[in-house]
Amino acid sequence: MSLIQTNKTALTDNMSDNKQLLLDQLQRTEDLIMADLSMDAGQAITVCYLEGMTDSKKLEQMLTLFKENKEMLTAFQKETKVYTIEDTAEQLVSGLTVLLIPAEAYGIAIATFGVQLRNVDEPDSESVVKGPRSGFTESLHNNLALVRFHFPSTSLKVEYRKVGYLSKMTLAILSVSQITNPDILNELHLRIGEIPIDTILGSNYVEEWIIDNPYTLFPLVETTERPDRVIGALLDGRIAVVAQGTPFVILLPFVFLQAFQVSEDYNWNFYIGSCVRLLRLFCGFLGLILPAFYVATVTYHHELVPTPLLQSIAAAKEPVPFPAVLESFMMMFAFEIMREAGVRMPKQVGQAVSIVGALILGQAAVQAGIVSPIMVIIAALTGICTFTLPPTAMNYTIRILQFAMTLLAFLLGYVGIMVGIIMLLTYLASLRSFGIPYLGPAAPFDMDQLTDVIVRRPHSVNYKRPSMFRPISRTRFNGKKR
Repeated sequence: MSLIQTNKTALTDNMSDNKQLLLDQLQRTEDLIMADLSMDAGQAITVCYLEGMTDSKKLEQMLTLFKENKEMLTAFQKETKVYTIEDTAEQLVSGLTVLLIPAEAYGIAIATFGVQLRNVDEPDSESVVKGPRSGFTESLHNNLALVRFHFPSTSLKVEYRKVGYLSKMTLAILSVSQITNPDILNELHLRIGEIPIDTILGSNYVEEWIIDNPYTLFPLVETTERPDRVIGALLDGRIAVVAQGTPFVILLPFVFLQAFQVSEDYNWNFYIGSCVRLLRLFCGFLGLILPAFYVATVTYHHELVPTPLLQSIAAAKEPVPFPAVLESFMMMFAFEIMREAGVRMPKQVGQAVSIVGALILGQAAVQAGIVSPIMVIIAALTGICTFTLPPTAMNYTIRILQFAMTLLAFLLGYVGIMVGIIMLLTYLASLRSFGIPYLGPAAPFDMDQLTDVIVRRPHSVNYKRPSMFRPISRTRFNGKKR
C-alpha cells in the first residue's frame, strides 16, 4: 500500500526541487529557515524550521546527538518520517523541525517546539479557597500532562483530531474507557468531523458546531480551566475536549443544574458544601426574578407590602419621575456597563473603576432624583447574586433574562412572572445536550441523583455515578459502601 496520497506532492532525491516546492507551499514566507548541514561520513541533510517556533538550543542538542550517534537518527526515522511536501509543511507550522534526507527522498520530523508560553498558575475565572490551584494554559501537551498528573490511570483514553481548513488545529478528546458511554463518544467524533471552519481560535469555535442547538441562549456544554474539574467530569462518564491554543477545556454532556456546582464543594465537609450549593441555587433564582418582583409589587400589588415598608418605598420614589420598570432597566443597564468596563480595563484599575463608578453613579443618581435608593439596592443585590454562578456563560444568560422577566412583570404583575417561569421551564425541558435531557435529573425525575445535585452527599455514600450520562460502569470504587 502506498504511503503517499495521490493529491500530495512527494519529496524527491533532488534537494533543490524540495526546497522550492516547500517554499511555494508556505507562500514563500521569509521566516522559513532551510540550512544545509553535513553529517558524519559525508551524509548531507537540510534542516528546515520556522524561525521563532523552534527552540534553538534543543535543535542544536538534537543535531549534535545525531552526529555523535548515527543509531539515534535511525531510531527517529522509524517513527517520524514524512514523505510529502504537504506533510512537511504541516509539521513545520506545528513547531517541529524537519530534517530532509535527499538520498532517501523523505524527511524526519523532530520535536523542537520553542514558543514561549505562560506558566501553570491558578485560573482567575475559577479561583478556590480549598483545593488544587493549578490551571490549564494554551499548550495542548501541557494541559494533557496536567490531567495525567492528577489522574494517573491506564483507563484514561486520549484521541487526537485535526480541525480546520486553512490551519489544522489539534483537538484531544479525553474519556475513560471503562466509564464513558461509547455512543456519546462516537456522536462527538461524528460532529467534530463535520466542523467546516478555517481554524480554531478558542473553545467556542468548537462549541457552536457540536452542541445540539447552536441558537439557544443557555450553555449546552461546560468549559473549565481546572484539571480537577475535568477529572471529576470524566469519572462521572462525561467527555473532555482539549484544544490547542486555549486554556478552556470543554466538558460534555452538560445539564442545567450543574451550573450551580463547583469542584470545591467536594473539598469541604459535606455540610458546608451542601449549604454553599443551596446558597447558589437561591442566588440564581433571586438574581433572575428580584428586579421583576420589585416592579410587579410596586406597579400592581401594593396590598401585599406591609404599610410601613410601603410608605418608605413611596417616600423614596416620590422625587423619581420614571415608572418602576424604566427605573429598573436604567439601573440594570448601568450596572452591566460598569461590569463590562471593569472586565475590559487593565486589572490594576478595572476593579477600582467598577467600585468607584458604582458608588459615585449610584449616589449621584439618587441625589438627582433619577432612581430611588431601594432600586440601587436591588440592582446591586441582583448583580452580586449572579456572580455566585460558577459558569460564566450561565451568568450572562441569567443577566439577559432579567430584562425579559422584568418586562413581563411590568405587563402582567405576578402573573407575568409565573408565565415567564413556566415558559422558561418548558423551553429548558425541550433542550438536549448530546441527547441528555437538559433538566435532568429533575426532569425526567430521578430522586437518587437529584439529591446529589441539590446537596453534596458524603463521599462514603456517593457510590453511584450520575445515570443521566449513561456510563458503562454505574458504581464508583467497585460499588463498595462503608
